[in-house]
Amino acid sequence: MVLEYDSGQITAGLARSRRTLVDRAAFSLEEGRTLALIGETGSGKTMIAMSILGLLPSNVTMEGGQVLFLGQELTGRRTLRSLLGVELVYIPQNGLEFLDPSRTVRRHLYDSLKKLGLRGKALERTALEKLAAVGFPDPGQVIGKYPFQLSGGMAQRVTIALAACSRARLLIADEPTNGLDHQAKVRFMALLEEQFPEAAKLVITHDIAVAKLCQTTLVLCGGRMMERGPSAALLARPRHPYTKALIGALVENGMQETPVLRPQNGPCPFFRRCPEAAPSCVPARQQAGDAQWWCSRS
Repeated sequence: MVLEYDSGQITAGLARSRRTLVDRAAFSLEEGRTLALIGETGSGKTMIAMSILGLLPSNVTMEGGQVLFLGQELTGRRTLRSLLGVELVYIPQNGLEFLDPSRTVRRHLYDSLKKLGLRGKALERTALEKLAAVGFPDPGQVIGKYPFQLSGGMAQRVTIALAACSRARLLIADEPTNGLDHQAKVRFMALLEEQFPEAAKLVITHDIAVAKLCQTTLVLCGGRMMERGPSAALLARPRHPYTKALIGALVENGMQETPVLRPQNGPCPFFRRCPEAAPSCVPARQQAGDAQWWCSRS
């Protein structure tokens, strides 16, 4: 197993209280498999990624959780620093913001390749190979450019080339297809599979079209797990009312709204907006085959 994750409770310290951001979210990820984390803004997706990478904000803590990478617990900044960019790789949602504007594409790639022990002429040769592999027909025209000379799509391909300058065992992509049209999303996901066939891939997205391209999907709401299972079946026949609402909100399904239906909170984060909720609701775990969901009403 490449990744075994249990969030425990991830909480944020506010001025006079603490707020729970993620509560007992747990999953595992095998070599070569792709898992999509989906949910609305604020559902806890990015906090999960940051907790794996050891990059939680200073006012956010993870209590009672565990992150196992290749069977070893990820603890301490020194351990994480030795893995980041080598075996544990991150692809951001905005390549233009991620890249250092004062450094050329060449310098970015060289920095990553040096972590692998490459030196001299091997740096230039391999850097050009990585750029060609992510779809640049003339990498020599790109390698000397600064980020501000790139389009958004070009910058995103550069971040994939950077990720490919690694021995990635776990790849975390955070909203990597923002702003791309459907065909570009399909090409991007195909490129991830092509460049990282053996890596475990965690894709954080609010885009159901992207989740459909992953093998497994985990649906989050309010920092808690709502539903998990093979993507094709889960997104075609959702069990949880929240997943149904997400799919109903798609343009092709009429952009159905989920208004607040009741003032009181309940045991489920979706309780106030759920059309199926009742006072007797209990978010009990249910299972049918490979599908799991946490709801007593479905």
